[in-house]
Amino acid sequence: MGIMSYIGTFFASPPPNQKFADRFVLVTGCDTGIGNLIAKALHTRGYHVLAGCLTEAAFKEFLANNSSPTFRPFLLDVSKDASIQQCARMVTTETKENGLFALINNAGCNEGFAFEFTSTNQIGKTMEVNFMGPIRMIKALLPNLRQNIKYNMKKPSKQQDISPRIVNITSVLGRTTVPFYGAFSASKHALEAMLDTIRVELLPWKIHIVMIEPGPIKSRLTHPDLVELSRKFFASPETTEQTLNLYGEEYIQKAIEFWQKLHDGQDSPKEVVRNVVEAVEVGFPKDRYVIGTVAKMQVLVHNILPRWVLDLAWGSVIRLVGVWPKDARELEEGVTTLSTSPKTQSK
Repeated sequence: MGIMSYIGTFFASPPPNQKFADRFVLVTGCDTGIGNLIAKALHTRGYHVLAGCLTEAAFKEFLANNSSPTFRPFLLDVSKDASIQQCARMVTTETKENGLFALINNAGCNEGFAFEFTSTNQIGKTMEVNFMGPIRMIKALLPNLRQNIKYNMKKPSKQQDISPRIVNITSVLGRTTVPFYGAFSASKHALEAMLDTIRVELLPWKIHIVMIEPGPIKSRLTHPDLVELSRKFFASPETTEQTLNLYGEEYIQKAIEFWQKLHDGQDSPKEVVRNVVEAVEVGFPKDRYVIGTVAKMQVLVHNILPRWVLDLAWGSVIRLVGVWPKDARELEEGVTTLSTSPKTQSK
């Protein structure tokens, strides 16, 4: 009987008249793009929104353009323990006995490029922000999420709200990979593995763990302009005379153009926002929301085809578009020349 009751409450449907004004949500990475849109969308729907901003410019812009008492911007760097602990204290002060209804981990970065042009520091920063950032936030704010459960349980049964949740903006690259996204993909793979574990471990508390897996989305994180991308490429400490001689300038130009082509036909960030709102408001959210045609195709192909077929396909693609190292091309041409030249006749 106890098990059936537990299952019933875990799969509960949302109340017919959800009181969003009773719910506090925290969104990270609200400076621009998807995080900014999520914070504004939830506030429009009546939530108390705590909007974490990395830059002071974004923080001041929110203050200047929004005087609502239910919208609270604050400075937050998810790669710094001190900033996160300050955030946790602020959440406790703001939410009081209500606790935190939803944590939305959106902050992220994409450092690096092709493997040999990406430094270990760039890989480390990507892991620090994309993987350790959400983990730090979850650890720091679990007490506030549990407080929301306690607050809810004190209400009469008919007035009780649905369970709190942690919504994480990961990526389809948390399950698949594409060339030149090694560091980003590794960070998202690691995050999804940890979240799958956390979801089971938090079952006793009825705290939902959700992953939002978009494909290419129109944002500066995934689609920088050519000038910015070129500057980023040459600014890497791994872009040395040795690597430039090995790969050639044509490789760099073609690689940058290929990076851009990977994002042709990107999906609108509005679809991500819509799925986040759904994950926040349904009684029992999915563990994963795959967003966009490209992302769904990537998952399908990744699940069907063996790895060696995918490797050959990607190898053929990057060769076709000219993203082939100069040294490797010259070596192949030399081998081809030797193999097709007439054999020297022995006297």
